[in-house]
Amino acid sequence: MALKTHGITTETIKKMILNAGVIYKNLTYADGAWSGTVLGATSGGIKFNWEAEWLDIEVDGATVLVKGVSKKKVGESAYIEGNMTEVTEDILVTAMHLVKSESTDSNYTKYISKSNITEDDDYLENIAYVGTMSSGQNIIIILPNAICTEAFEIETKNATQTTYKVKFECTADLANDTLDKLDIALYYPVTTTT
Repeated sequence: MALKTHGITTETIKKMILNAGVIYKNLTYADGAWSGTVLGATSGGIKFNWEAEWLDIEVDGATVLVKGVSKKKVGESAYIEGNMTEVTEDILVTAMHLVKSESTDSNYTKYISKSNITEDDDYLENIAYVGTMSSGQNIIIILPNAICTEAFEIETKNATQTTYKVKFECTADLANDTLDKLDIALYYPVTTTT
């Protein structure tokens, strides 16, 4: 058999992510349908990162990596990051961990920073990336117990679209029996054959 010079198949065109996707918060599946709240409009795409943390095991006599011995997974981290272009009250409160305060101006709602981020409601149930594959089906990645950890920075200029970055990190729930992995869920569409 001759080796191929490319990896393209007739299915390749159906298995590409061709758009930036959407960031959802508190996305759930019930009664045959997905529901959640779109965080807001982005500009410049969305970044998802899921990374394992490894401990290198050194054993006398082995001068190379040894399958099943040399690497031990000791943790993992994951986040979703996006450049928001839409400024909403909900995004600002969620990203900056704000609480309402008394306002002397009835035309505005006043918010102030929280001193501690320790309550359950400081965390989102989840943050999710929803992308559309070239087949038209969605690919969904859900990070539970998400918290916004990116510093809020905004720079405005004349005749320029303003964006600001939000970064939500996944955390483990103390209710879990083990705290050595995150409960990230990836939903990949089931392909149908004709």
